Amino acid sequence: MKPESTRWISLGIVILLFALLVVGLKPYLSAILAALVFAPIFRPVYLWILTRLKSPTAAAWMTLVIILLVAVGPLATVGALALQEVQTLTQEYKDLSPDKINLTIFGKNIPDLVREGAEKFLDWLQSSLGAIASGTVRVLLGIFVMFYLIYYLLREQERLEQVITELLPFNSKNSRKLMDDFYRISRGFVLGQGLTALLQGALGAVGFLIFGFPGAFLWGLVMAALSLVPVLGAFLIWVPAGILQIASGATTSGVGILIWGAVVVSCADNLVRPIIMKNMAGVHPVITLLGVFAGLSLFGFIGIIVGPLLFALVLETARMFYKEQAETS
Repeated sequence: MKPESTRWISLGIVILLFALLVVGLKPYLSAILAALVFAPIFRPVYLWILTRLKSPTAAAWMTLVIILLVAVGPLATVGALALQEVQTLTQEYKDLSPDKINLTIFGKNIPDLVREGAEKFLDWLQSSLGAIASGTVRVLLGIFVMFYLIYYLLREQERLEQVITELLPFNSKNSRKLMDDFYRISRGFVLGQGLTALLQGALGAVGFLIFGFPGAFLWGLVMAALSLVPVLGAFLIWVPAGILQIASGATTSGVGILIWGAVVVSCADNLVRPIIMKNMAGVHPVITLLGVFAGLSLFGFIGIIVGPLLFALVLETARMFYKEQAETS
């Protein structure tokens, strides 16, 4: 058999085995991708601890505890509170009476519009969060897989980078640059846009609590998610909330929510994001938008973060391939 044919057969076998591996790991792809995203971000924390403890094992375990306390714990708590509020709000919106609000838009009473939109969204959210809550064992196993991978990614990043460099079809210089670009993009997106989105969601939730709008934790979580998507944003929640309060007679509450959203929540995006994003690589809004849609359909909620990063990485890989071909020709 010719050597060229042997290479193609070997490549086909590798692709087939890789596809089977992906299919087998499909239930845990979200956890695996989350580990690949968060490990490089917390790597500086691991190195800082390592310089003081002088023990890779202890430094890795300490970093995992920090990730649990800083990221996973708060998000899980807010998610649990949001799930409780979904169940309460769904019934409240169903019981909303047209007599309470005498205002029409496009020939429909406000409560009718609220019920139609809110019921559909809350029913979808309740089913989604309910599926996560009902699959407790799967969720816990996914978290275990994520932390297990992060532990070894923190300790053996250099060895992993060496393996990736050997596998990538580029020279060592371009392979190194591709990995550096991925680190910069992931840090820029997660730390820059992610922290800004969390801040907007938190400030929006605080405003809802101050002015007495129900479901503060739920809508804060939704505002944070919407803040990650270009064109969309937290205003899609606090503007209707303020208008609804004014229309229902709670004028002070509604005006307060609108002012709070315009001044506090919006300024968090305009003032905080440039500070956090300084010296970080951002992701183009078009890539972010398409990546979010693709990520949600493929990976669920974690796709909001993973989707844009994968999209950007694919484009960077294609650009690197074209550059290397141009250099060799």
